[in-house]
Amino acid sequence: MKSVLICPADRSAVLQLALRQPLATVPILGRSVVEHWIEALAHRGVKQITLLAADRPNIVRDLTGDGRRWGVQVEVVPTAHELTVDEAARKIARRHPAEAVALENIVVIDHLPGQPDLPLFDSYAGFVDAARAWIAQACTPGRVGVREYQPGVWIGLRTEVHGSARLTAPCWIGDFVRVGENATIGPGAIVDDRCVVEAGSRVVEAVVLPDTLVGKFVSVTGSIAHGSQLIHCELNSTVEVPDPFLLADLTTRSRDPYRTTLLGRVAALFAMVVTAPFAVGMILLSLVRSYPPWHLRLGLRSQFPGKPVSHETFAYYELTGAKNWLRRWPQFWNIVGGNMAWFGNRPLRPTQALVLANDFERLWLAAPVGLISLADAYGCPDGISDEAMAHASFYAVHRSVRLNAFILSRTILRAALVWPIRGHRRKDTAVPLQTLVPKQEL
Repeated sequence: MKSVLICPADRSAVLQLALRQPLATVPILGRSVVEHWIEALAHRGVKQITLLAADRPNIVRDLTGDGRRWGVQVEVVPTAHELTVDEAARKIARRHPAEAVALENIVVIDHLPGQPDLPLFDSYAGFVDAARAWIAQACTPGRVGVREYQPGVWIGLRTEVHGSARLTAPCWIGDFVRVGENATIGPGAIVDDRCVVEAGSRVVEAVVLPDTLVGKFVSVTGSIAHGSQLIHCELNSTVEVPDPFLLADLTTRSRDPYRTTLLGRVAALFAMVVTAPFAVGMILLSLVRSYPPWHLRLGLRSQFPGKPVSHETFAYYELTGAKNWLRRWPQFWNIVGGNMAWFGNRPLRPTQALVLANDFERLWLAAPVGLISLADAYGCPDGISDEAMAHASFYAVHRSVRLNAFILSRTILRAALVWPIRGHRRKDTAVPLQTLVPKQEL
């Protein structure tokens, strides 16, 4: 039995929920929306699940994997936009002509299983109502670590609740949560995993998403708290709380998932030292030619999962007069400093990022910024082109150790066959006479 799940992409009514991750991966009661669906389908006996994802499919793939932990086979297929049920059926028929999927087995996962009348992403208030209605069904047989502490009150096994805290049903307190003294949780409250609710705080008719700190004597009512953001459900207004003692994101100091490991940094420093004689020679040659030895570039950082979309930049350099690997020699230092990885997509300038017109092309920014890229392996010139964007999007979705090894081998082979110094051609600065003296009419 096979099912197709269409991940929601564009939902302007809940834009703030989609800033940090795709809507399909938004956490609800300790698991994401797509995980709830896969578990429900696995319980019904479905063995093959295809996920059609238009919004950051690489994040969806990282979350679901191949589906082995549910005992099913999961395939994530990137799409250019959110498909309708009919479009999804035609796409699956083209990919697997021998495996027809009935329309009733194709679902847009903009609601939780068994709750088609409670849409998640039509409004913030609808999201809270749907999550609250799901509390009684969230303790599935496959879930370990949550118990019903008293009627209508669910608490994670590794959660610490102070004895003076007041818990009123219905409420859900996830795993690894800390609730301080005299805190009030409920009714209608959901405090998700890895949250901290400090002493004297109130969470009533509200949802606190994972990794959020609710400070002392703070009241979260009729709202969604996500990190330092507070979303009022009825007013559809969002406030960024600047004081981390009131509301804060507990993951702000976590390691960038795209940052190079210590071994990678040491390898970059070693490569920089070994190839330094070539770079010094190129710098001296540029000085002899009266050229600046290097050029300053400005690149955009990767928009990695777990943080809102940002446009942070970083500086990197390229050697003047060099080409191939030698031109990028200063970027070894960017790897050492953690601003760049060995493998990824080449950095884009802010003006180049404006050319990325749709979600598929913007996958360029969803992969780490790398010294060498898949486009380099295939000999694509630097810059924005259809071929370069295709390689960048492919890498963002399919990046793996095996693909990195392929990129490294192909890039080394190409670098060995190309002379790394450009030929010097002095520009003719003489101005043709006819450009200065207009041609006289006879």
